[in-house]
This record gives sequence, C-alpha cells and structure tokens, in this order.
Amino acid sequence: MTVAAKTIKTEIQLPVDILYSLGIDKTRIEYFVKKNFLLELYREGRISLGRMAALLEVSRTEMLGIMKDSKIPLNYGVSELDEDIETAKRLYL
Repeated sequence: MTVAAKTIKTEIQLPVDILYSLGIDKTRIEYFVKKNFLLELYREGRISLGRMAALLEVSRTEMLGIMKDSKIPLNYGVSELDEDIETAKRLYL
C-alpha cells in the first residue's frame, strides 16, 4: 500500500510572450516550472537526485540527462564516495 504525499498547487502569472519566445508550449508550462524548481533545489543541495527523479516521474538515468542538458553538475562529494566504497566492499569483498 502506498501513501500519497501531501501536495500543494500554486499559481504563477507569467507573460505569454516570454514563454512562447522560449518555445514553451502552454501544455508544458507546469512541467517546465516544476523541473526547474526541482533542479534549483538539487543545485542548492536541498533535494537528492533520486527524490528529484521520482517527483518528475523519470528514471535516475533520465534525470542525469536532464541535469546535463540544464548544465547542473552532479552533487557527488567525499561523503558519497566513502559510502560507495563501503558498499562496494560489503558487496564484493
């Protein structure tokens, strides 16, 4: 059984000419805003790659492609490397 997360819906007002000049179709505005909001949270270190992918309903691999297209670097520091090394030791040694 899955439990639905509580969500909020917000409304923003944007000039139509800006969106259309960027090639953002009316039907894709919500995805565009959500994607860029989540990318910014990830860039700030406030959300994980996995959580971001889940919220956008894409795989981690697809999310990495989206990040690459958006020029968002992967947050992978020493602590993540240490965790991966320990995991590899447990699995393969």
